[in-house]
Amino acid sequence: MRWYDYMPYVAGLYALLLGCFDWTFQERILLMSLIVIHLHFFEEFGLPGGFAWGGIKVEMGKPDLDVTKWPLNQLSSVFGNLWFALSVYLLPLFTQNWHWTVLAAVIFAFAELIIHLFAFNIGLKSWYNAGLFTAVFGLAPISLTYLLYALPKGLYSWIDLILAVLWIAFNYWIAFRSPIWRALNQHSKYRFTKNDIQKSENYMKKFGDSPENYINMQED
Repeated sequence: MRWYDYMPYVAGLYALLLGCFDWTFQERILLMSLIVIHLHFFEEFGLPGGFAWGGIKVEMGKPDLDVTKWPLNQLSSVFGNLWFALSVYLLPLFTQNWHWTVLAAVIFAFAELIIHLFAFNIGLKSWYNAGLFTAVFGLAPISLTYLLYALPKGLYSWIDLILAVLWIAFNYWIAFRSPIWRALNQHSKYRFTKNDIQKSENYMKKFGDSPENYINMQED
């Protein structure tokens, strides 16, 4: 099993916590977001998957035919995604007096929505991309529900919004751009497998590409 195959189990653990204990409305929102963000990771990399090739294609134009040279591998992707889940989604459960940490978890859902609904669909010439379903029908509705509750109550200020955006940007940098992330990318033994690459085949066809064109994939 790959790291992303465990994500539904992690989501199930958070669902168990949600169902077994008494939580405030805000805490339920955060727990539901934690459930969905882990299902989101599974949708991106596991079922249906294909995010590895698709993400690089959208960001860089064309993935290198040598998979060992990709700016993403299994190790850096698990680090980046779990760092972000822990720092942006789990931490607010314990720092609710720092309102901006809660707001960061909430508003990042709309960044995911924009990225998957527009950037990736346009970049991949597709009506669907891995991660779209959980972004549109999971993260966004949960966050919208919370904002409709919180904003009329005046729970947040412009300072909270600024701090939330900065917190998202900082953790995104740690997760996906920092020297730690870059160092993890150097471990070629954690490169993506043939099965990971084949999950992107439907996208590849639209650009005259094929999984058979790629070399040095890890054996499944």
